[in-house]
Amino acid sequence: MIDKEFRLKNYRVQRQALLNAGYREYVGTISILKANLWALATAGPFAILAAVIYIIKWGALSIQLNLWNVVLFLLLFLISIPVHEGLHGLTWGICCRNHFKSIRFGIMKDSGTPYCHCMEPLHFGSYIAGGLMPFFLLGIILFLISLLLHCFLLLLLSMINILCAGGDTTIALMLFRYRDAEILDHPTDCGFVAFRKEKGRER
Repeated sequence: MIDKEFRLKNYRVQRQALLNAGYREYVGTISILKANLWALATAGPFAILAAVIYIIKWGALSIQLNLWNVVLFLLLFLISIPVHEGLHGLTWGICCRNHFKSIRFGIMKDSGTPYCHCMEPLHFGSYIAGGLMPFFLLGIILFLISLLLHCFLLLLLSMINILCAGGDTTIALMLFRYRDAEILDHPTDCGFVAFRKEKGRER
C-alpha cells in the first residue's frame, strides 16, 4: 500500500510537470483481462511460428516425459517470472536519468500479477525497448537456442515466455501511435500515459 501511494504521488508530480511544460496527455491503459485476451492475438502467432519452424528443422515434437523433465520445466518457468520483470527493470534503469532508483517491482494485489514500474518518463524508443526485452530474450533468443540445440524443453519454455510477454506486445502495438511522445508508465494500471508536445504550447 505504501509503495502504491508512493508511485501515485510520483506519477502526479511527473504528470503535472509535463503538462506545465506544454505537453498533452494520452492515456493508453488496458485491463488485465483484455491484456491477457489480446496476448493470444499479438504473441500467439509468434509461439505457433516457433513450433512450426522447429518441426520443419527437427521433425515431430517429442520429449521424454518423466518426473525430472517436468520438475526442470516448472523450475525454469518459475525462474523466468522474476527474470521477465528484471529485464524490464534493467533496460529501463539503464535509460532512466536516475537509473535504478526510478525502478520499482511488486505484485498487484487484486490480480496477483507481478509488475515492474518505471517512475520516469522515457522516450518512445527507450520505453518500448524495456517493454519488449523479455519477449526478445526469453522468447525469441531462447527459441533460437532451442533450435540450435534441438531441445524441445527449451522450445516449450520459449513458447510459454512468448505468450507471457503477450501483454507487453499488446502495449507495444498501442505505443506505436505515440512515437513522438514522452512515455510515462501508469502507476496502477496495465499500460502507459503518452505526453506529446502540442504546437503553440511550448514554454
